[in-house]
Amino acid sequence: MQNFNLLDELEDEEKFRNDIKYSRQLPEMFSTEDINAASENITFAILGELRDRYNGAEPVTFSYQELAELGGLWVTRKNGTKSLYNGKRLQKIMYDLNDALKNFSYYQVRETNEDGTPKSWKTINIFSIIDFDGTKKEVKLTISNAEISPQQVDAKGNIINKPLHVYDLINSKDWRTVKHLQYSRGINNSLPSKYSKRIYRFISEFRGFPKGTKMRIDDFDKKILKILKTEEEVFSKNSEVFDLRKNRKKYLETAVKEISELRTAEGEQIVKNLDYVYHMTGRRIQSIEFIFTPFSADLTGNSGLALTKRTSSPGKTSPFVEDAKRVLEYLNYLWSVDIEQNDTGMLVYVPHNGSIQFDTDDSKLLQPIHSLLEHGVPIEELFQVAEMKAIEWKFMSPGMNINLKPSVVFGLKYSEYRVFVEFFRNNNLSWFICDLDQQDFEIPLDGPWNEC
Repeated sequence: MQNFNLLDELEDEEKFRNDIKYSRQLPEMFSTEDINAASENITFAILGELRDRYNGAEPVTFSYQELAELGGLWVTRKNGTKSLYNGKRLQKIMYDLNDALKNFSYYQVRETNEDGTPKSWKTINIFSIIDFDGTKKEVKLTISNAEISPQQVDAKGNIINKPLHVYDLINSKDWRTVKHLQYSRGINNSLPSKYSKRIYRFISEFRGFPKGTKMRIDDFDKKILKILKTEEEVFSKNSEVFDLRKNRKKYLETAVKEISELRTAEGEQIVKNLDYVYHMTGRRIQSIEFIFTPFSADLTGNSGLALTKRTSSPGKTSPFVEDAKRVLEYLNYLWSVDIEQNDTGMLVYVPHNGSIQFDTDDSKLLQPIHSLLEHGVPIEELFQVAEMKAIEWKFMSPGMNINLKPSVVFGLKYSEYRVFVEFFRNNNLSWFICDLDQQDFEIPLDGPWNEC
């Protein structure tokens, strides 16, 4: 069994970050080719080092030795000593890394030919400059400042969405407000199979809500396992169509085995009950979903979801407790009002007496909320989901209002509820817009402070 020691990782490589973190939009948009395991290790470790430090203004320099350390490229001698890759072996890795970095791109196909091949497309690379210096044995990387999506405004000039740049995907002033994924660099490096690495990173994105892993099988094969490339995705003569789906079962079983064998220094299994299921339409596989117990023991200083976590300072209170209490207080607020329609058809909140009130100091009530916050769910999203379910269960289906409690709203079905927020809001705008003739209007789904 693989026994990954987080404390050793801290001591041996304290100059590097142990956890890699970036926006969920990055893997949704950007993708590498089917590169080898060593190149994957270094590529994603680089992202972890760049986080919140660089915005494309200046290049960042890594020595070849630093890249070998980041990628966990160690050789164990017969006498038990360890040394980093060097010489021709390391040079070969640098060639492979160059291919990996230059192809780490976002391909946006706007138009296709009749045979399905791309006709019009846009390519954005994560790195605008990749400069390898074999004499100095270093590489300089410059993050692209390209705009992925422009600023969006409504008909009256109000900003709906700010522009999104490449560097925004790895920079944030407060990661709690960004949907992101986080995983251990050391564990990612330690997994032998490149397919295991890809599955580990994928399930880490949904570590707190496994249901979120459900994905169309073709998308999974192309974007996650990278065992399928069709003509629609071939952009150059050097890129070839390939189909390795016949090996999917073997790759998945290897990944499940290797990830399930991961252990903490104390011998605790990191990802428990890992498996996968296919969702079928007749005899055809429609989608795949991974099953596992929510996990966090792989992250540095995070051995569980308890409100008082084991850290370097025993007994230190989790930074998410106060936000969890705010969300529970908001649930109490939603219980303290009736949701009605006024004369203009808009929803209004009418205070009433005798409401249910949850104890905001009860750790069991806070636990499901705290778990979501701890795994990167923004507090604003929790407010939105709570309000959406309150409207559904107190206004649309009053008999369902008994479900408006933490264990249900923020429980096992949370990942399903959150998917419907934008859909729900967009399909019921007439309930929320205060005055269409005014330049500014409020949508209550942003929180109780938005009042008409």
